[in-house]
Amino acid sequence: MKTFLQSVRYALQGLQAAFGGRNFRIQLGMALLVLAAGSYFSITRLEWCVVLFNIALVLSLEVVNSSLENLVDLVTRERHPLAGKVKDLAAGAVVVASGMAIVMGVIVFWPYVEAVVN
Repeated sequence: MKTFLQSVRYALQGLQAAFGGRNFRIQLGMALLVLAAGSYFSITRLEWCVVLFNIALVLSLEVVNSSLENLVDLVTRERHPLAGKVKDLAAGAVVVASGMAIVMGVIVFWPYVEAVVN
């Protein structure tokens, strides 16, 4: 049990480190806005599942991206094509997930916004 609790503490330290990153804070802020919109529009349970999954995916990938950036910086401070490629690939994963989250967000929220506008 002690090992499990230590693992949880290390994971929380990792999240605290992630919160120090500008991109993570921006994405977390956007997530809070989406959560507020979901509450305002009283979206369905299934829609909540879609929204929460996308938020978790984007934030998780940002943590992985930051981890890889830190690891690359630990290995070498010099510019190297492979180091740049690793960072670019990790950032690309965040962009893909963020883009899909936006598309799914439009699919979920558009009918609610349209109803308010009309």
